[in-house]
Amino acid sequence: MKIALFTPYSPEIGGGSVQLRSHLEQIPDLDVVWHYLAESPVAGDRRRWIGRPLTPTQFGLDISARTAFLPGSTAPVQEMVKQMDANLYWVVAHYEGISVAAELLAQGKKVHLTVHDEPLAMIIRSRRYRALYPLVSKLFKKVLFGVRSVDVTSWGMRDYFKGKYGLNCFALYRSLSELPAMRFAPIANELRVGHIGSLYHPEPFRCFVKACRASSAKQNRALKIVRIGISPEMDKIASENPEIFENCGELGERDAVPILGNCNFLYAMYPDGFRFQGFRRTSLPIKLSTYIQAQRPIFAHTPGDSNLAKIVIRYGVGQVCASVEEADMQGSIAEIVGSKVTRDEFEKLRNDLMGMRQLQELRDALTV
Repeated sequence: MKIALFTPYSPEIGGGSVQLRSHLEQIPDLDVVWHYLAESPVAGDRRRWIGRPLTPTQFGLDISARTAFLPGSTAPVQEMVKQMDANLYWVVAHYEGISVAAELLAQGKKVHLTVHDEPLAMIIRSRRYRALYPLVSKLFKKVLFGVRSVDVTSWGMRDYFKGKYGLNCFALYRSLSELPAMRFAPIANELRVGHIGSLYHPEPFRCFVKACRASSAKQNRALKIVRIGISPEMDKIASENPEIFENCGELGERDAVPILGNCNFLYAMYPDGFRFQGFRRTSLPIKLSTYIQAQRPIFAHTPGDSNLAKIVIRYGVGQVCASVEEADMQGSIAEIVGSKVTRDEFEKLRNDLMGMRQLQELRDALTV
């Protein structure tokens, strides 16, 4: 059976692509061709570039037409769909993906839907698309009930969709067959804090850095924040504290994991506030999967209602700190530095979150 995977982004960009690549590596026997939008093609087998992303105006006109709000135009999305030919269409519901799924359903095609970031939470966060919230909400609900199956990125999103829509779906985060062998070798008189990827908001991290400075001084240890990847939100903070940041640049995960595995603990965050509420309650940062492989305690700087916080607490793999007050953060830093998380605890988390049972559910959805 021929399967056409559609993403509105390149197979080489972002956490969503990391997740999808991990699944495809585990199901090589399925006949999947990855169709994608990007400014230009990227190399790779079984990948097909079908054009550039829609402009904001084109996306607005498409959504308007599909919800009968305004005449609009669905022609650009129809052209995308013409370039895909399969028995089953596997679509990621991210911006243009919602329109593509709607067009495929209108043509009577079989569609499986993947939701990495809850679309309405993304719209609320976006200043560019926020005005489209009522229209996207209407169309997304129609798509959810038109497709044959849905997978979502977290248990929290699965439960949220069940509560809001009465929809049964399954959680599928990322596929990882085993943990690497790791050996933590601490550097004497140094407090090393690791981070990979981007920040969702700079201010909580700025407060965290200040608390780390104070904590390391109390312990008479030099502070090093080991930074992997590109994050404009972190750039200014790093430039304000150049002596404590160790910039490793862009690294593949194979090279990043040993570096993170030699840190005292690892930082991840989801911000407080209504604007981020739906996002933090339903999503999971892809960096979590890298941190699990590094097998070092996780400092989850996030309100307790986030999926990230619930996982860290449930599996005992770090500390959760919802505060930006320096005294509170220093207390959490002292606790996490003094804690020990075993490989068995990370293995339990890996198996439950990224094991083969979840992958079997995807295989069933794509082949039944």
